[in-house]
Amino acid sequence: MHMTSHQVPRASPRVRLIMTVCLVPLFGLTLIGLFLLWPGGPDKDLPGGGPTTNSAEGVSDTVATVTAVDASNCADAGDDPMLLAECMTFQAEADGIPGSLYVTPDAIEAGVGVGDSVKVLDFTQSPDRAETGTDYVFIDYDREVPLLVLAILYGIVVLAVAGIRGFRALLGLGFAGVVLLVFMLPAILDSKPPVLVAMVSASAIMMIALYLAHGISTRTTTALFGTVLGIILTGVLGAWMTSWANLGIAYTEDGFLLADTTDLAMADLIVCAILITGLGVLNDVTITQASAVWELATVAPDLRAGQLFARAMRIGRDHIASTVYTITFAYVGSALMTLIIVSAHDQSFFETLTLGEMSIEVVSILVCSIGLVIAIPLTTGLGVLVVRSGLRPPRDAPRTTDPDQAEHLAVTAAAGLTATETVAGQPAGDCASGQGDAGHHVAGAGDSGQPLTRRERRRREGSGGG
Repeated sequence: MHMTSHQVPRASPRVRLIMTVCLVPLFGLTLIGLFLLWPGGPDKDLPGGGPTTNSAEGVSDTVATVTAVDASNCADAGDDPMLLAECMTFQAEADGIPGSLYVTPDAIEAGVGVGDSVKVLDFTQSPDRAETGTDYVFIDYDREVPLLVLAILYGIVVLAVAGIRGFRALLGLGFAGVVLLVFMLPAILDSKPPVLVAMVSASAIMMIALYLAHGISTRTTTALFGTVLGIILTGVLGAWMTSWANLGIAYTEDGFLLADTTDLAMADLIVCAILITGLGVLNDVTITQASAVWELATVAPDLRAGQLFARAMRIGRDHIASTVYTITFAYVGSALMTLIIVSAHDQSFFETLTLGEMSIEVVSILVCSIGLVIAIPLTTGLGVLVVRSGLRPPRDAPRTTDPDQAEHLAVTAAAGLTATETVAGQPAGDCASGQGDAGHHVAGAGDSGQPLTRRERRRREGSGGG
């Protein structure tokens, strides 16, 4: 099959059959995993509840609006939030019921003022109201409206730029959230094996999100297989490093809570977190590499497998560099306060990175980076095999063996010309009236009728012609 520049390469029927044979078991194993690991017990509550939970009689959490702030008795308090918390008085209203509000020192320092919407514990119906000495107790700011507006703005931007594909991507993101909240987290709390739960969750998210965002095609299936290979590699490497570096210790307060109240192993939870962390970046690099292979094959269908792989890997190497930075800086940004505290310690920064929770993050960054770096050539090689299976130019078609000539053909193909319509950078019609020895050969072609390489053209021009 000889393609023009407007034809998208298609895999051969045999390769499509092989991909289908491999894809069906993956779907089947994912469905079986969802069925076997689905959380069957009642919802599990950990001791202490959430940050807005209070089990005292008559106490509930609600949203209130600050209606008044009085600091007239704080002339001697200065800017000390501890002193200000003792002398300042606040009034708030929740569900139409006004009352006094106690605000914590850190919230006073943050600047709680009139009109702010805040989350509070409501003691107005509690028998302990008199002992508490206030009607409402400040918990945190109410951020529902700002976050909702930001989410809507995000959706509008995605739809405006990416159109229907952006809409499908948002649907895939929503599906991923459902898998995490409905299946993965409850299954882990139900004492299901965290690593298996993470693998099944990742597989379900990948299959639905990828096909939903990018459509059903051999290109998307190639990216899916590349992501699966990357996830398996990341999981194996993460499990090995977690065991070797002895990371299965509950370093944080949340870790201690899970270790003391559940049957979960901290080492398994760490591997689970590494898998989910790597899922997003792996999806990104694999679909990019698959698209790169297909686009290169579209504009230069005569590229041989090795040339196609080499050119796609040029894109992949740039993506490797940028994505490795992305993973690292994403962690640095999320853990900036912790890193500031760490940098103030007397011990060396490198030694600090090997201790406690910091070592978990370092292992996560390095393992995910190794997984995505290896996934790029794997996906590229698989994409080349799939694309080349459907590219069968006729025997009389010119072969592209020189990299510079291949690049020239790719450019001319993008401009709407096929390889047979261009010779030495000119349309064939412009060369029909060749002079001298070119009466029997197209200008720019050798004695065999094949296009000249750049080096051969320069040699002939330097010697005064052919």
